[in-house]
Amino acid sequence: MNAPQKPPMVYNKAHFTVKHYDWDVFAGPSAGEPYIDAALTDLETGEPVRLSNFSGKWVVIETGSSTCSMYTKNIPDMKAIQDDHPDVVFLLIYVREAHPGERLGPHRNFDEKVGAARLVKPRYNEHRRILVDDVEGSFHKQYGMMPNILYVIRPDGTIHYRCNWATADDLRTALEQRDTFHTYENADVKKLKAARGLYTTVRTMWTGGFVALYDFVKASPGMAQRHLKVDKFYRENGAFNKKPGLFSEGSEAIAEFENSMKAEDQHGKPAPQQAQQPGE
Repeated sequence: MNAPQKPPMVYNKAHFTVKHYDWDVFAGPSAGEPYIDAALTDLETGEPVRLSNFSGKWVVIETGSSTCSMYTKNIPDMKAIQDDHPDVVFLLIYVREAHPGERLGPHRNFDEKVGAARLVKPRYNEHRRILVDDVEGSFHKQYGMMPNILYVIRPDGTIHYRCNWATADDLRTALEQRDTFHTYENADVKKLKAARGLYTTVRTMWTGGFVALYDFVKASPGMAQRHLKVDKFYRENGAFNKKPGLFSEGSEAIAEFENSMKAEDQHGKPAPQQAQQPGE
């Protein structure tokens, strides 16, 4: 008999928990692979924008939200990098709230998401062009689902570099060394600890509210463990799993499991059990 399976993930979750992310899964194109075109909305004009609109240019994409301190900590350093590379297009793509709370909760519709995105310029001095993903996270799901992803796309549409967590030093290196693909995709726990201060963390969580701050503190031990497990997974495998786990909304594994249940119902016997995903 098949073991009970995890339910699909709610994308715009009301609370942050460690289990809402497949930490050792990094879906989407890696260095050397073609980018995936996506439809987004320009925050300032409200006009539709596609990634293909930037073909022929070097493009740096960082994902973030008003409640993501991993993103807000990067803003001053990203400004310095942008100033040093005027030939590069720098984009901030607004995704779901990393740490929703009673002050800024999950996006129930696109207007709420746009309103949340409008906070980052006055509150955090965001300097980049901001593009907003749709409410269900169509771009986000194609490009890896973690809250603060970084991608560099070459003018020919090939991925030059990507990382599960955006770090300024690694981005600077990737932009200064454009002749070779940068294939190391994991920002380890030591690098992340060194980059984020307590003030930035608390201030960003408070954008979400007391609930966001409480959920973050409560989840901190689990987050530390997961970061270490991800570092171990990456060292041992040399890459991330690119197939979404059973906890991911819309994953192939979910579809396969549902099909196996249908087969069992039709034939009156258990279908083969699906293999467990790394990190489950």
